Amino acid sequence: MKLQHLVDRPESTEQRSSEFLARVLMLNALRHPNLVNLIGFCADGSHRILVHQYMPLGSLEDHLHADPSADKARLDWSTRMNIAAGVARGLEYLHDKGVAYRCLTSSDILLQDGDGYHYPKLSQYGLAKVGQFIEDPGEARRFARTTFGTLAPDTMITGKVSMAADVYSFGIVLLEMITERMAFNHSAAEEDRSLLGWVIVRRFTAC
Repeated sequence: MKLQHLVDRPESTEQRSSEFLARVLMLNALRHPNLVNLIGFCADGSHRILVHQYMPLGSLEDHLHADPSADKARLDWSTRMNIAAGVARGLEYLHDKGVAYRCLTSSDILLQDGDGYHYPKLSQYGLAKVGQFIEDPGEARRFARTTFGTLAPDTMITGKVSMAADVYSFGIVLLEMITERMAFNHSAAEEDRSLLGWVIVRRFTAC
């Protein structure tokens, strides 16, 4: 199992508790082979805990960008294709249910071992109803900062969650899988920090 520990803001009200319960009900209703299952939850005072299925192989991000000295096997191309197909199936299921990611990243794609096969499951941390907005200013700033390079431009501008934004983010994840470069690398040269910018520059250079 894996615990996601959430702490309400000091000014939280009964509305925040209702929102948390609504989120739990939504997550519990989502069941698919390519989604990490919600096992349970706990609400005690200002503390909120979601209990998720534990994924021992870590995330796709761990395998693509791990330190070479770390004990992470390099993913072959067949495995990457299978992971991409599994992620696509998970996203299709969510969209059919009217649910999307605020921003899909390689860290949201968790891997489970099944007879040597890396089986992908989408974590439920970023899920929201299609059309919802990231309304809290503090949350919006934190979200934009932690997903820079993967967040769709329209979501960055409006804060609105959409299926189209998921497709954009999935495309960035595919580029990560192909190039093994981070979506955004703060330590790289300025012109190479954004993966999308890096790809565009090299495409036009090649032409």
